[in-house]
Amino acid sequence: SGNAELTHIIISSHASLGAVFFMQLLREERRKYLEQRPIDTAIDLGEGDYEEVDIGIRITAWGTTAVTARKISENSVNVLTIRKSVDFCTVPSDPNELEAAGELNELSHKRSDLLRDGYQLCTTLFGKRFQYRRGGLLAISLSNLNPQNHLGIVLGNMSRMDPPPPPPPFSSCFDQPKPEISSEPWYQGRNITPNIGRLMEALDRERIEIANALDIEVRTIYQHFSWSFHVPMETPITDDDDDPSGPSLASDKGSAVKMRPTTVSEMNQQMHYYAKTDVLGPAVANSRYVLEDVPYGLVLTVILGKLVKRPAVLHESGIRIISAMYGRDFITENNLLEGLGLIDNGERKVDSELLFNLDKWREMAYSGYFKD
Repeated sequence: SGNAELTHIIISSHASLGAVFFMQLLREERRKYLEQRPIDTAIDLGEGDYEEVDIGIRITAWGTTAVTARKISENSVNVLTIRKSVDFCTVPSDPNELEAAGELNELSHKRSDLLRDGYQLCTTLFGKRFQYRRGGLLAISLSNLNPQNHLGIVLGNMSRMDPPPPPPPFSSCFDQPKPEISSEPWYQGRNITPNIGRLMEALDRERIEIANALDIEVRTIYQHFSWSFHVPMETPITDDDDDPSGPSLASDKGSAVKMRPTTVSEMNQQMHYYAKTDVLGPAVANSRYVLEDVPYGLVLTVILGKLVKRPAVLHESGIRIISAMYGRDFITENNLLEGLGLIDNGERKVDSELLFNLDKWREMAYSGYFKD
């Protein structure tokens, strides 16, 4: 929403520094607008003078979507779950003011306040489910778990996504076979087996290590599944469990029940069998799980890992394996990071000064752009 004096954009869900790229474009357009207004209201902006420009722009970035849904026809959508918690940040903002404010809970229904305050705007439009994360865009960039989760799902289920090839050329020596064109419908959560779940947990540990090195707190994969799909993060210990240790909780009958953390695989089985929030997995190889999430989700995590000397080895290996499968280089297929000078596509070289300057990244996290 917006007007001539103030524009506020909500990005759901944010990936690959899209807010920074968008801010770069918005600042240039607003600069032109301010300089081209009628003579009595025009502002003469000197080179590098953007204070008046930034006053009129707000971008709020979400770490995930507010709902999980699937389109089932041209005019209907099946909403599977409404998330209990969505991480967000708004740029530009002053980190010192945000820390002093603490929980951003007070709502104002003045239109001017709504347009300036990301929490108030989002809560008014979508309800009380938004949580501010210290760290600005750096925190939100590491709060979108879909790319890493989809990587584990894709690597473990590629033969379900990639249809079998057609029969080889006909030979007179054999009867011509009939092509097998049907694909296997498969439930995504049900097929997150213990091995695939452990891969997803290991990917998550890489992301958490990068966040810790940046001194920011992000949700864990367990919180993500629990808050998104309404499944518990703990489960009772059974005789089949290897480790009998764990906290005790009182049962309905008063006796203590030993509990342990629920694994990612177990949470997905609960989604499938009990919560009924499971979805069918991709039935085509050219899925957004690959074409969007690999170049626009995983690549930035690898860059941030290098920035703080916490290599995202599994993330980078996954990108290279998927690239080999598809016969393309997904590392270079990101025009947002390319436009910001963070990847090299063979034509434009990487801005190495920016790539390894942590102070510039921390400043960007609240301003919404990399300063010269």
